[in-house]
Amino acid sequence: MAEPSDADPGDRGTLVVKDRVAQRIAVRAARDTAGVLPQDATMTKLIGRELPKVTVMISADRVRAAVDVAVPWPCPLTDVGAAVRQNVGTALHRLAGLEVDGVDVTVSKVVSEIETTPARVLQ
Repeated sequence: MAEPSDADPGDRGTLVVKDRVAQRIAVRAARDTAGVLPQDATMTKLIGRELPKVTVMISADRVRAAVDVAVPWPCPLTDVGAAVRQNVGTALHRLAGLEVDGVDVTVSKVVSEIETTPARVLQ
């Protein structure tokens, strides 16, 4: 059986976090934010692309993220943007161990209740 090491865990090896992993962490954190519309087939059809959409840039142990989201109408955009920024930054730091240089949030679509309500079909 191996002897336990007294060395700091950071001195025993390295952790490499791929861009795609950080991107998935950020997408999940954005989706879990109150005020961000969840993605479904109807939303993709209305918006024309999948949201939330995340782009990350990792350099060494630092990351910067750009997040595009859709929100319902009416919605306090500054509050939702701040919550997305906080949730994504916290998730990237806590789950991937990355230092977050910034999270830029863009509200790409504001969806009215009418757009999010499925059409009724008469039979």
